[in-house]
Amino acid sequence: METLTICVPFFALPGLKEDCSEIVGNQNLILRDILGLNPLRKGEYENGPYLEGFNADGKLDYVFYFEEVEKILEKQLYDQIYILFRAIYKPYQKDVQHIVVGYYKVENTQGVEIAPGVYSITGTEAYFVDYNDTLDITDIVVGYNLQDSIMKSNSQNHPEYKDWVNSWLEHIKSKENKVEEYKERSLKLRALKAEENYKDKIKDCL
Repeated sequence: METLTICVPFFALPGLKEDCSEIVGNQNLILRDILGLNPLRKGEYENGPYLEGFNADGKLDYVFYFEEVEKILEKQLYDQIYILFRAIYKPYQKDVQHIVVGYYKVENTQGVEIAPGVYSITGTEAYFVDYNDTLDITDIVVGYNLQDSIMKSNSQNHPEYKDWVNSWLEHIKSKENKVEEYKERSLKLRALKAEENYKDKIKDCL
């Protein structure tokens, strides 16, 4: 069997005013939209990497709505899969960017359906980088209309994906891993969201 690399999108928490970092943590760490500030999010669960665990138990969970990804996992054709995460991220008062922020390595396993059409899988390794070390691929994503696409290294119709996703993976591997800091910020934001008045606390940050 072989290794597969797939690149998947998720909506990231948008950038807030710089002086709000005391409330929301280090904004150079690009997380899924934990505070629910993006009106385009699909459903009850945030699509994307839960570095602190879906149940805040420290597991490297990935929650997703992509049936295509689940079908890949079900076939169990690969010894390991690299799930490369690209964030749809809007810096404060700037245009939306598509940036590669990190990856999970997943051993040969299957996803679990946690709600109708919503799946979860747990990685065995994670690598996530600071915003300054991310890779901006906006030109490729927008230029080829790939905003909602899953890019796979074994795509028969798009062999160019293989070079793209593998080079993006190597870029991430070459930078400093900030995964522990990501976990800390994720827990901080989950605690903030659990507060009854959290929207009041961040209303001046938007």
